[in-house]
Amino acid sequence: MRLKLAIIGILVLAGGFMLYPQLTKSPQIHTSSLSAMTQDLDGLKDTTFHRVNYELDKTINKVEDKIEQINPTEVIPIKQIQQKVATPQIQEVYAGQVYEKDEKNNCKISVPKMAKTINGVKELTHTITLQECPYEKLDPVSVSTGTDPITNTQTVSVSPTPQNMIFETLQLKTTRNQDDTISIYYEDTSKKTLKVSITLRNSDKELFSGEFFSSKFDTSVNDVSKSPHTIEMTVEHVDYGTVASSVYNPQGNDATIYGVFSQGS
Repeated sequence: MRLKLAIIGILVLAGGFMLYPQLTKSPQIHTSSLSAMTQDLDGLKDTTFHRVNYELDKTINKVEDKIEQINPTEVIPIKQIQQKVATPQIQEVYAGQVYEKDEKNNCKISVPKMAKTINGVKELTHTITLQECPYEKLDPVSVSTGTDPITNTQTVSVSPTPQNMIFETLQLKTTRNQDDTISIYYEDTSKKTLKVSITLRNSDKELFSGEFFSSKFDTSVNDVSKSPHTIEMTVEHVDYGTVASSVYNPQGNDATIYGVFSQGS
């Protein structure tokens, strides 16, 4: 309200200054003419007051409407930033195994649980290539992935599998034979295995599936082609609960692979 009165006062004062030179230049102005001019000035003052008052009200209303329409989170998205900053990185840990290492000290790591579906086809296993690899072929590793909530970027790190996650009393040995058969040997030296579930598959189909209720057994899977395949085993154990091992055998690998059982495989 004070702002409105100040503006009106300035306008009236400016009008007075504009009329003053005219009055001083014409000293013989008739009294009736001067009275008429005074009345006109009073009318102009009233008209100006009401007009300015109307324009100010209209402008204030428009500004208030615009303020109401503004979403504070769009102007200063403090809440969204706080939520992102407060949200910790989403981390997941997977069991992996080195299945190949070249002369340049680069290795390839199989992480079956990270397998993705690409163009409608699911990977047999997910492979991570690690340069300057400190691990040896067949070494078990832990693969950690993290997603930054602010940038939505993913980070991947590889570290040795903690010893407390490895169950050394459980032994798995798979051998690819020259006659295209796969020999699977399992032994639990604690003799507390309740059940072992085995699944063998390649990229086209499931080649074998079976269950064994023993702490020691061996079996062979016939008619396995030379294409890459995985052997997944899940063990129900008295002391360890449910643990698993997944072995990836790439094409042309006839060597024996030792699977490592761990939680979170």
